[in-house]
Amino acid sequence: MRVVAGSVKNKKLKTKEGRETRPTLERVKEAIFSIISDEITDSSFLDLYAGTGSIAIEALSRGARRAILIEQDKEALRIIIENINNCGFENISRAYKNDVIRALEILQRKGELFDIIFLDPPYKENISFDTLKKISECKVLKKEGIIISEHGNYEKLPDEIGDLVKYDERDYNKKILSFYRYK
Repeated sequence: MRVVAGSVKNKKLKTKEGRETRPTLERVKEAIFSIISDEITDSSFLDLYAGTGSIAIEALSRGARRAILIEQDKEALRIIIENINNCGFENISRAYKNDVIRALEILQRKGELFDIIFLDPPYKENISFDTLKKISECKVLKKEGIIISEHGNYEKLPDEIGDLVKYDERDYNKKILSFYRYK
């Protein structure tokens, strides 16, 4: 796996052995950043269920100002930190080991706000809806911010979740990208 574009283009990223971590496919990653290209520069980026950190690292490579990555798996977190350091982004990003729902509550208490929130939870857990609902409740998305939810095609997300409304959805075979913003 590699960084597709930006300041660290073609930098190789490490991945966790096995099938527990499922990195976003390169063509899907390219599609995401093509769709949100106007939003990236100088943005604050939150990567939930970060896995290898490749999405947040791609955002930083393309000009995001800062990124916070949340990952519950200890080994995956170690790889994320290694990837961040290898790309030279240790001063503009932080990776935390935590449950995403708990992390959102902590970010809310700290008054953190993000321009872009990306979530890619384990497909088998069907927790995209619950995560989006918690994001809506915690108000960690800036007023004009966007949320990108990558999920399996069998997990159908509604057009509205709390204060969020789906404004776009793209199908990439077995993966769906759902885009939300405030109503």
